[in-house]
Amino acid sequence: MDIDTSRRRPLVVFLTLLILAGVTLRIVNVLMEPSLWADEIFSVSLAESPLVDVVLATLRFDTHPPLYYLQLHGWAAVADSDRWFIMNSTLQSIAAIAVLFMSCRKFFGFGPAIWAAAIFALMPLQLFFAENVRMYPMVMILAIGLWYVLQRIEQDGRASTRHLWAVLGLGLALTFTHGLGFFVAFFLFLSTALRLMYLAHRREMFRLIAAYALVALGALYPLAIGMIRQTEGIAAWDLPTIGIHLTLTLLGMEFPWPTVAGFLILPLILLLPMTQPRARWTAGMLVLLPLCVLIWISMLFKPVFIYRTLGLFHPFAAIALGIYADAVFRARMPIQQTTAVAVLMLMFIASVNYTARFEKEGYSELVGTWEERSATDSIMLTNSPSEFWAILRYLDNGTGRSSALAVQPPVRHQMLALKEKLEAAGVGGLNLFGRSDHAAVGMRKVYPYLPEEIVASEPSFWVLNPPARDCTLPDVQGHGLRKTDEFSSKGQHLIRCQRHAISAGSPLPKESRYRLTSSSSVANF
Repeated sequence: MDIDTSRRRPLVVFLTLLILAGVTLRIVNVLMEPSLWADEIFSVSLAESPLVDVVLATLRFDTHPPLYYLQLHGWAAVADSDRWFIMNSTLQSIAAIAVLFMSCRKFFGFGPAIWAAAIFALMPLQLFFAENVRMYPMVMILAIGLWYVLQRIEQDGRASTRHLWAVLGLGLALTFTHGLGFFVAFFLFLSTALRLMYLAHRREMFRLIAAYALVALGALYPLAIGMIRQTEGIAAWDLPTIGIHLTLTLLGMEFPWPTVAGFLILPLILLLPMTQPRARWTAGMLVLLPLCVLIWISMLFKPVFIYRTLGLFHPFAAIALGIYADAVFRARMPIQQTTAVAVLMLMFIASVNYTARFEKEGYSELVGTWEERSATDSIMLTNSPSEFWAILRYLDNGTGRSSALAVQPPVRHQMLALKEKLEAAGVGGLNLFGRSDHAAVGMRKVYPYLPEEIVASEPSFWVLNPPARDCTLPDVQGHGLRKTDEFSSKGQHLIRCQRHAISAGSPLPKESRYRLTSSSSVANF
């Protein structure tokens, strides 16, 4: 340790315990009853497809590139339980803490590194990432790795061939892992290029820009897909909604007063590091500037300003805060020391709050209840590929692995024209638009959409997460339907629609006699 060890030992022990607390919370979350929600079902279904279909299904359905799904495909070769898939993210998230500590220690010393690791370990959104089968922990590792190599180039004052190959590989990996990975890579390269120019290493700056040009070419894929796909974000200057996104980013789910809490902690996260010269560049170029650009893009061009996007820059916020905290403890500045500890403890409280209160909206209990309480020849209608794949995953202990491309709703409009062009070109055999419009599990049928012909002809059917809870379905009204059963589980809703043809006083069919409570047809599990 490069400072007075005896004076700093209690602080080091305190920070180490907080890092262990962050790791423990991750382990607790993965050991609790596992549950996969819509996006995770999406990840698992793509990952369990045949290798070539992983890439094709990503192109067909997702806004994100395929690299994460290919990694998850390899993970799925070992086992396929929900907990096994969640462990992939949990282990990567723990690894990201270690990578951040080692990388930060290399350039700023032990003090800033252990502070940064503690802050990063306790960021509530990182706990959310750690228990979700999504690409965010993998993005953290790649982003920190790219930052490390770029810092080496800046420190050495030269871009060696070895380092250029490393930044090229990491930059492309980041770009092909997340739909906005190229956005993170851009600011990392820009930060280092400007520093090289400031240090008068112009030749090395141009070599770095040449490497980035290849990474930028890779960004054409997510940019093109992003222009086609609908994205979620903030399209207007709505302060309460912006506040909620900031709260989710900095304090996690279920935090009190979400419309204002994010605004209250934002100055501490952004402005405190700006008061320290060593932290100012990292905070400004890799936290504050990306935030402003995201808001600008979201307001003027395309909604992209969502809390998970801002979470991509968490490692650099943690590094900047770590540098600040170490500096004020070295200088023995009591007010600033108290502020730094207060921010860290607020993160800890928010993480405990997240672990205690947040519950993912899963499908397993709902599907199990439906299987137990419905007829063996029931028909299930769903609204999206993720819902459809969720039914298949949990119904009758799963139907075995199959391609995510196998079953899809009939395509229309531009997609239909594209399908016809592909078939005319002789590549229709890729099954990019599916081989069937429904799946059969025993005598049950499951559809990935709401087919009008089923609604118009079948005497009864079930609908998962219906647009309306009274059997009023879009484009298929006027078919004399009524709700005869309903139950819910963890935010998912299932109703049974039946025709009015049953005469008064006649008993309902066997399937509709099942009720989940004596006083109401709705039960929450």
